[in-house]
Amino acid sequence: MKSLKKLLIPALVLAIFTLYPGGLVPSMQAESSENAPLKLIKAVPMPGVKGDFDHFALDLKHHRLFLAAEGHKSIEVFDLMTGRTIKSIAGFEVPHSILYDLGSNRLFVIDGGDGGSCKIVDAEAYVIRKTIKLTDDADPIAYDAAARLLYVGNGGKDLGHDYSLISIIDVARGEAAGDVRVESSNLEAMALEKGSPRLYVNMRDKNEVGVINRETRKVEATWPLTKVAHNTPMVLDETHHRLFLAGRKPGVFAVLDTNSGKEIVSLPAADGVDDMWFDPSTGRIYLSCAEGFVNVYQQKDADHYEAVGKVATGYRGKISILAPSLHRFYVVTAAQSATPARLLIFATN
Repeated sequence: MKSLKKLLIPALVLAIFTLYPGGLVPSMQAESSENAPLKLIKAVPMPGVKGDFDHFALDLKHHRLFLAAEGHKSIEVFDLMTGRTIKSIAGFEVPHSILYDLGSNRLFVIDGGDGGSCKIVDAEAYVIRKTIKLTDDADPIAYDAAARLLYVGNGGKDLGHDYSLISIIDVARGEAAGDVRVESSNLEAMALEKGSPRLYVNMRDKNEVGVINRETRKVEATWPLTKVAHNTPMVLDETHHRLFLAGRKPGVFAVLDTNSGKEIVSLPAADGVDDMWFDPSTGRIYLSCAEGFVNVYQQKDADHYEAVGKVATGYRGKISILAPSLHRFYVVTAAQSATPARLLIFATN
């Protein structure tokens, strides 16, 4: 029996590395591959890319994936299907959020360093063409594609202020177009409603959600949260008038009614959530968390949700993006000791 184990164990390890050249990530999955809501199909090592990460952007037409390598001070560009590195764009201090504008083939990169700015990148030549000045701690974004207006949260506690700004950038012109003042020193994710002038924003220091009228550029309501602390990402389900929120510690997924601002339901999640995604075609909600897991929930109807899986990723795997048309989910993990950072490509089951 011992001799048989000696033969089988090395063969099993070799098979894992052959199927997943990025390493032993699949062995960490909390669900079997048959039952898991995500199936790992590729793990791409990123040797030399150190530090934390902060948000992706997709270019489906040209099959590109953009990643803000916050600690590496770069935007990393990958082939969307293979994960192959296409380019590393330098010239950033602390890159956070990214908007890819297909019409102009430009990237709008929100840089939280050097006083805060939006850097406009030629996505063909991969060079910075223009910088729009913002304020410190520039980070979260929401995009009104119809009006071609980009909303950027910035300012607040890093400036010693008890308020923040949501700055507006005209994407077509590549120019600043005004500000909205919000009485919160720490703004996080935003969500834009297409059928109304509403813009929702997480006022994290207040443990509230702010409701902004984009036409008047005023805060028209604030909704207190009792089920979520340290509210960070948010996603809007406009069809069902529901706003999805997640808290970092303790990890919580919660649902709000956008007609009333009332909390409908909450479910436990892993700690350290940063990104959240919703696929309306399947009713699936995905939370990527620094604890090293993706929590997946199923929307049964507007008021009922259930946890359907918890898939392991790796060290600080809190940054993700969903590509529903490709049935792909992307997560990046940070380097730890001798283990390099990895781009993980999952299939959505």
